[in-house]
Amino acid sequence: MGVYKVVIREKEIAVRENETILNASQRQAGGIFVGCKGGGCGMCKVKVVSGHTLDGIASKSVLSDDEHSAGYRLACQSMPITDMVVEPCREKNKILR
Repeated sequence: MGVYKVVIREKEIAVRENETILNASQRQAGGIFVGCKGGGCGMCKVKVVSGHTLDGIASKSVLSDDEHSAGYRLACQSMPITDMVVEPCREKNKILR
């Protein structure tokens, strides 16, 4: 079973194989905000600085194809397939993009 290192705002968390970045963040207080956990609200949107993910379903209204191409992902729908560095796009109720 693989474990990937994901750095979120300079905090390193361990993400198990087949675990989403959001679930690992919640388990280890990684600092990603939670909304619906189903890919529909965008609260957990992150910018991938380095690394790659396997992605689940996300609403086009919260993660467009252009955003996906630019490296944005929803942490609730993304599982790392490499070690990664990500930056959350939200701080409390403020969007950071």
